[in-house]
Amino acid sequence: MSVSLAAVGAVLRATVVAAAGAGLVVAATQVPGAVAVGSSKPAHAASGVQSGPVRGAQLLCAGPELMGVPGVRDLPVAVRVAAVAAPTSALTDTQPVATPGTLTLTGMPGAGLGQPGSARGPLVTADLTTPTGVVVGGTQSLAPGLAAEQSWLVTSGDQRSLGSAPCTPPGADLWLLAGGAAAGRQERLVLTNPGGNPVSVDVTLHGPNGPVDTAIGKGLVVAPHGRTSFLLDSISGTVASPAVHVVTEGGVVGAVLNDTWLNGTTPAGSDDASPSAPPSRDQVVPGVDVRGGHAVLRVVVPGPAEAVVQTRVLTSQGPRGLQSGAVTRVPGGSVRDIDISGLPAGASGLQVRADVPVVASASFERTGTKSSDFAWAVSTDPITGVAGMPFPQTTALQRTLWLTATAGSVVADVLSVGPGGTVTTQRVTVPADSAIAVAVPSAAKAPQPTSVWVRPVSGPGQLRAAVDSSAKDAQGVLVTSTPLLDSALRTTTVGVRAVQN
Repeated sequence: MSVSLAAVGAVLRATVVAAAGAGLVVAATQVPGAVAVGSSKPAHAASGVQSGPVRGAQLLCAGPELMGVPGVRDLPVAVRVAAVAAPTSALTDTQPVATPGTLTLTGMPGAGLGQPGSARGPLVTADLTTPTGVVVGGTQSLAPGLAAEQSWLVTSGDQRSLGSAPCTPPGADLWLLAGGAAAGRQERLVLTNPGGNPVSVDVTLHGPNGPVDTAIGKGLVVAPHGRTSFLLDSISGTVASPAVHVVTEGGVVGAVLNDTWLNGTTPAGSDDASPSAPPSRDQVVPGVDVRGGHAVLRVVVPGPAEAVVQTRVLTSQGPRGLQSGAVTRVPGGSVRDIDISGLPAGASGLQVRADVPVVASASFERTGTKSSDFAWAVSTDPITGVAGMPFPQTTALQRTLWLTATAGSVVADVLSVGPGGTVTTQRVTVPADSAIAVAVPSAAKAPQPTSVWVRPVSGPGQLRAAVDSSAKDAQGVLVTSTPLLDSALRTTTVGVRAVQN
């Protein structure tokens, strides 16, 4: 269950002490996100509930993933963190407060990065070359509609790759699926703690034969405002299809799983997997753009019962069944990779349905003459308000926004913010159980947007989105996939009044 920093703070502020005696008396308060507290008997007075725009929002970025593992040589791959606040026109039914706000990047344990932002649209960026996590903060008028990501591009050498990860709210129960057991392949789990107290973390590694039975990875401590990184090989280096379960005690953490592969002397790529959507009987993975090369759907069953997993492909022409592996049995606690290399052209989404809750992600390759690269796409929750992604102006990348709709069609607005702050809105219809592509202008052909945003407008379906980015040179194509996640827009205020027994 993902928990935002704002929610954590609200819970702390809402703590009350019960007075001894026959009845429970609570002082009248107005606490954002708080839960009304009363006696075990029915209350005689109803509590008022109000909703308003958020005044503070925070996201976590992992920072340089290939640095900071104790005893392991750092790899010189810097990352750029970018944050942005959505244009006001993208904020569905939400008017930000009038109090001026700021948009900031803070390196853990507390050093400011870059120049703070004071307006919607312009990016706040920082380039990181040391192993530090980053807290992205938006306050007051800039709190609603906050989005951030980190990315890198290396065009030569052993670490040649294009990678990205969204900056996310921290959580207490997270699943990350990526990696493999091939020679030269390493997975680094990066944990960040935004809080002021140490957090204990249990990491369980699952594979085709179930969870790895070991005490390694249990009771890890992430320091206050700190970051901890380690190799999954320290738990087991022979798991062919890793899935990682992160459970915390005493706080919440951010988590990213980096997958890097050097196939002999040939760079085979690198990418990040952010947390997949929580276990569910219906999972959707957007942004799976297979164009030759190896591709797999990875499914893990968190519970003890066997899962009967049905998979179908979402295309612009509607749903299609897999040629093989459309129905797969996965034992409880285990992981299965389903080959999806033969997906039809125009496919961009996968829908996984099962009779018990599962978690899913997918990877796809781009092969070249001298190197290759791959991307990890993760399952996501539906977009209910607005979701966005900043585009740091570092190089000309080809970007495609993929939209999927399930359980009905969706009419959606796609908003592109230009370098000067101009907002261009395109209204599109995503048919039921389908996926469509929306081209994002490339800096090589037109002014590249500084960010893109998606919001559902109407329709009974569930909308999901991801951006696939690529770069091409003489050695081949580099690729990454970034999910678009709901941004915080509103908070709930519960008025707690005294109750009389």
